[in-house]
Amino acid sequence: METIYRLILRKALKISWKNKWLWVLGFFAAVIGNGSVYEALLRGFNNISEGRSVFYTFREYLESGIFGMISWAKLSALWESDASAFGLGIFTILLMMCLLAILITLGVIGQGGVVSAVINLDEDKKPSMKSSFRVGVERFWPILELNVMTKVVLLGFLLFLAYLVSLLTFTSEAAYNFVYVLAFIVFVILGIIIYFLTIYGTAYVILRGKGSFGALKSAWRLFSKHVLLNLEMGLLLFVVNIVVAILFFLLNFMILSPIFVLYLLFLFSGVKIITSILMFIMLVIFAVTIFAVGSWWSSFQLGVWAILFEELELKGGKSKVQRWFELAGEKIKSKKAK
Repeated sequence: METIYRLILRKALKISWKNKWLWVLGFFAAVIGNGSVYEALLRGFNNISEGRSVFYTFREYLESGIFGMISWAKLSALWESDASAFGLGIFTILLMMCLLAILITLGVIGQGGVVSAVINLDEDKKPSMKSSFRVGVERFWPILELNVMTKVVLLGFLLFLAYLVSLLTFTSEAAYNFVYVLAFIVFVILGIIIYFLTIYGTAYVILRGKGSFGALKSAWRLFSKHVLLNLEMGLLLFVVNIVVAILFFLLNFMILSPIFVLYLLFLFSGVKIITSILMFIMLVIFAVTIFAVGSWWSSFQLGVWAILFEELELKGGKSKVQRWFELAGEKIKSKKAK
């Protein structure tokens, strides 16, 4: 009998590969994905290995002066010294805010559109990109509110606490390491919870028509009821993600190797124009492949969680660990009965 994990992965892979228009929505959905969370986790782990605070990165960001570039004091100084530079600075800030707003809007719509499309396709319906996009537009505000509650408020509060922890000093090296490792573990756990609340909350908004607060409550109930199963699927997707990354780099290596050899030959021969063209071609190929793979992965991953959501909502499910324990218990009982 096929396990729930293989069944869901196979369905999501078939749907995402057969309907490549999902990649467009997946590309937008990736804008509000959780890559930044995982990057922070990996950098935090790297800081542990180097004997520094796991939240050293956050402290670096806050003290780097990046935020000071758009401070009122800087703008006031520009206003007094150079009005044209002040106007250019305001224009740049407004332009960046507009671009960010557009990206977030498309990300929210893409997220909702992928979830809706995958479930419709799984039920043998025939949605189009236009109809799926429309669903994302119709449910835009509840999904945006949900993302704000989970990613901005909760994660912002979490990072603020992380920054406070990074300021602590200890006389004992053992106490120092213990507190930061413990804080890192808490950070990982809360990051996982935020991720699942966002994913399942979006599914409740799109597939059940709930508001943001109702979706958040239902998402917490569903996640807490199937914690092990969700974590097992998350771990499996993490492994698949690593495999996809390895295959991606191997594919790029095979495609770019002949071009790179030509690049070196023309570089040593001193033909600068051709080397520039070859460099441009390699960059374009790499960019196209990374966007294609990233867009597919985003649609595939959202599809996996959407299908799992429907399975848990309609049928329920048991984690593999739970089934192992139940099977072991049955064997023990049967032996005692004999």
